[in-house]
Amino acid sequence: MFKFFLKKNFCDGWDNLFFILVSNLVTIAVLTGLGLLVQVAAQFALIAVFAALVLSGGVLMTVVFAWGAVARKIADFNAPSAALFFRSLKESWRTGFLFGLLLGAFVLFVTVAARYYVLMALRGNAVGVFFTLLVAVFALVCVMALQWFVPLYFLQEQNTFRKCLKKSFIIFFDNTLFSFAMLCYNAVLFVLSQVLFFLLPGVHGITLASMNALRLRLYKYDWLEDHPDFLTDRDKRTDIPWAELIAADKETLGERKLTSFIFPWK
Repeated sequence: MFKFFLKKNFCDGWDNLFFILVSNLVTIAVLTGLGLLVQVAAQFALIAVFAALVLSGGVLMTVVFAWGAVARKIADFNAPSAALFFRSLKESWRTGFLFGLLLGAFVLFVTVAARYYVLMALRGNAVGVFFTLLVAVFALVCVMALQWFVPLYFLQEQNTFRKCLKKSFIIFFDNTLFSFAMLCYNAVLFVLSQVLFFLLPGVHGITLASMNALRLRLYKYDWLEDHPDFLTDRDKRTDIPWAELIAADKETLGERKLTSFIFPWK
């Protein structure tokens, strides 16, 4: 399943390269404005900087959330559109902004806590070492879980903010290795984005990757609902017939040989 995800995500990214690039340009412009806001806040008290950082997280995730609807459309083998982005911006900005505030607060908490306990650990304090490890594990678990928040919101449209938050952790704990693999994959995309000045794959390329991954993974739960005996037996839960579940997507995607990327008209 993961091998097919890698192929599909690459194909989706390649087929919508220009749209992703333009979308990332918009996000870079927003980030530039937010960076200026933080610089202005730095002229005042430290609390103003913290507030500006949290607010910046809210604004950034509002844009990412709006693009989540586009990523869902691409993942479903449909063409993206700017109209869908603006419509989604209008409909989901509250959830996106709230999630961004949560992420901003989370980053601040982890940064401050890690700095405090690392300094304690460096002074040879055993309590500092323990809490440094605790903060690191907490941060890692949260990052691996929250990478599913945006995809869950758009793949299961009945989800509220609280449901998305709860289900993000359920998906993580039920698919720990898969979540870790996706974290590594998205980390590679992030490093590649830095090399390419976040033009590609950028924030929206990473969002598309998480959308594609969870879209395929959710087939597992649809299948388990039809096979309750597997649902209650944890040993059987690993025997998911992935070849059968992704067969339709494989057929839709097609072979996609290397020459088709270089010479799409052939």
